[in-house]
This record gives sequence, structure tokens and C-alpha cells, in this order.
Amino acid sequence: MTGVILAQIVVVVTLILMIIGKTPMYITAVVGSTIAALLAGIPLYGADPVTIKGLLIGGLNPVLIDMGGILLFIGIMQSTGFLHVIIGDIIKAGNYIGGGPGIITAAAAVAGGIGMMVGFTQAAITGVVAGPAAIKLGVDRNEAAGALQHANILGCGAGFSHPTVVGILAISGIGYGMVNVWGFVVAAAVMSIAWYRMRTHVRKEGFVKKMSAEEIKQLLDKFNKDKKANVSSWIAFTPFIILIVAASSGAPIFIVCFFCALLTSLLARRDLQKSQGEMIEGVRMIAVPFIATIVFLFMSGVIKNTGFVDTIAKFFEPLLAYSPELLMFLISIITGIITQSLAASSAILLPFLSVVLTAGADPMASSVAAIAGANIGQYYLTGGPVSGLNTVIPVVPGSDLVKANLFQRPNYLFGFVVAGCIVAALTFL
Repeated sequence: MTGVILAQIVVVVTLILMIIGKTPMYITAVVGSTIAALLAGIPLYGADPVTIKGLLIGGLNPVLIDMGGILLFIGIMQSTGFLHVIIGDIIKAGNYIGGGPGIITAAAAVAGGIGMMVGFTQAAITGVVAGPAAIKLGVDRNEAAGALQHANILGCGAGFSHPTVVGILAISGIGYGMVNVWGFVVAAAVMSIAWYRMRTHVRKEGFVKKMSAEEIKQLLDKFNKDKKANVSSWIAFTPFIILIVAASSGAPIFIVCFFCALLTSLLARRDLQKSQGEMIEGVRMIAVPFIATIVFLFMSGVIKNTGFVDTIAKFFEPLLAYSPELLMFLISIITGIITQSLAASSAILLPFLSVVLTAGADPMASSVAAIAGANIGQYYLTGGPVSGLNTVIPVVPGSDLVKANLFQRPNYLFGFVVAGCIVAALTFL
């Protein structure tokens, strides 16, 4: 019994260190989890039903296979230039629909879409051309910067490669699909309210101009350089649309992505030997989320087998009896705001997700709650310290981080409301 108590103390210390962020996250997780497991009497290996070796193998979750397939596809889409054709069409549509606010929103959507695939969203990629262009069309500098960084809400919350999201799906057992759709809806809500507020401001200042076709061409030429493919839009969009339709039907995501990547190569008339190398190049991006997922799931397994989950469940028993899904959402929001990092939030989210699922929570509602709350919350106070607002400010001339973040906060509050309604609907309907 003393060993179990000591193990739970080590778990608490490990989680605190991960949340604070003053020590290397993955090293802290592995070392702390291993010590806790040994103190709880879990052997390194052997015939016991639970061993440290077995918990590590449990970290090799099937969801990693799907992630590999997605990165095969994104690798060939980038190298053929198909992705840049899609990006260009989206920005053209943004300008047509809403001038400056439309360009900013489209640029955020594009950056977020790239982030969905690779697990790392960098809004400065499209912001470097979209920011100055939108400012010329009357968009406030700080509003432009704040709205651009909403790309991260899409990239993290609706994506396929963020380690914390992968860990959440592995524990809930639901896989990719509708959880990505709900993440997209939440991100769209945040981006839409930002677009509406920018448009209202622009119209109040008397700006209604849109960029001409020639100005848009010059803008995209700066972004595309030598990456754009010489193909029509329908060819570039075809593999992506097929992937979405086939994956939504329940087909194995890895196989779907593989054949869509092969189709992209054939449409681009690429040498298959070269295409194979480009597909593999895309998979190299899996390195960080792959290791992170194994570490997080190993830690989650140790936490569960040291009795820490049961201890948490007893503490929150009254609230768990009412609605474990909404409790998960509240904990996720608080964790995201405090840690300012979806990755660091995994230290709390993964063990607490195990608690609510054990209490009978709906896996889909709980997963949406765990992802959406922390994903939005991580940017609320400062715009996020890593890959956040601070990376966008330098590419939007004259913008200020504090003022841009103040513009963001009402958008995030709206996102919380939309996400909460989704969680409630999935729980009670």
C-alpha cells in the first residue's frame, strides 16, 4: 500500500512538472512514469498481466497507422504543387467573398488546413502575404494578426497529427472521422466571428474594395514561387475530395490515403520511383507525434495502473454522476488556459479522459470536450507561447501582440459556447 501511495505522489509530481514546462516534457513523462510503475510493483517485464514492457507496447496504438497514411498523402500533395493550387483557389474565393477580411480568413483556413495534416500550424506561412494585402484593403492591423492566428484552432482541433489529439483518440477508441468534423465546426465558428467583426470594422471605416485579378495574381506569385503545379483546379482538388469521401465511408484511412497519393502522382505525371521518395519524405514528419503519442499513452497506462485514476474519480464523483462529458469540457478549458499548450495539457487530459470514460461518458462527446476546451483555451490569455500569436506579429506590419490578443478573446469565447453546445448535444440527444 505504501508503494502505491508513493507511486501516486510521483505521478502528481510528474504531471506538475509537465504542466509547468520547466523540464523536458517527454523525458519527464517517461522517467516519472517508469519510477511510479516500479513503486507500484509493476515489473519491467515478465509473465505478469501488467508490465512496463506491455504498457510501452500499448503505446503503439493503431491510430498511428492512419497518421502515417495521411502524411504519405500530404507529402506528395506538397511536392507536386497540388496543395498550392488549392491554397490559391481558397485565397481567391476569400477575396471574392469578403475583400480584406475574406483574404485574412482564407489565409487562416489554408494555414490551418496544412496544420491539420502535419500537426504543426504556422499561420505566418500565409500571413506573410495575406497580412499586408488585407491591411491595404482597410483591415485593422491587430485584427488581421489575431484572425490569422485562428489557423491554429483548425490545425490542432480538427487535425490528424497533434500528439495530444492522437492520444485522446487512442484512449477513447473512436478513431478519425466525426471528431475531426466537430473540430472543424468549432474552428469555423471562431474564424467566422472574427471575419464578421473585421468586416463590420472595415465597412464602418468606409472600405469596401476587393483586390483585382491582377493584384491577386501578384499576391499568389509571391507565395507560390516555384511550388505551384501547372494543372487545373479540378485536377488538384480531385484526390483530396476522393480522400474525404472514402474516409467518411469508413474505409481504412491508411489505404485510402495511399491510393489517393498514388492518384496524385499519376495526375501530376510523376515518375513513380520519385513519387515514392516524396511520399516517404512526408512520413518523416511523423517522428515527433509518433514518439510523443507512445510516451503519452505509456504515461496514461501507468497512471491507470497505479490507482491514480480511481483516486481522481472519487474526488469528482458528484459531478461525474451528473455529466462526465461537461465536466471533461470544463477541466479541458481550465487546463488549456493554465498551461497555454495543448501538448502540456495532455498530462491532465489523458488521465481525466480515462476517468470520465470509466464513469460511462460518451466517447465522442468526451473526446470533443477534451480537444476543444484545451485547444481554444491555450490561446486565450496571450495568443499562445509556442507557434502562437507571437509568430504572426512579425509578418503583419505594425501589429501589437497585446491588442491582437484582445481582439481574439471574444472570438474564443464564442468558440467555447459553440463547442459546449456540441458536447451537450452529443451527450443528451
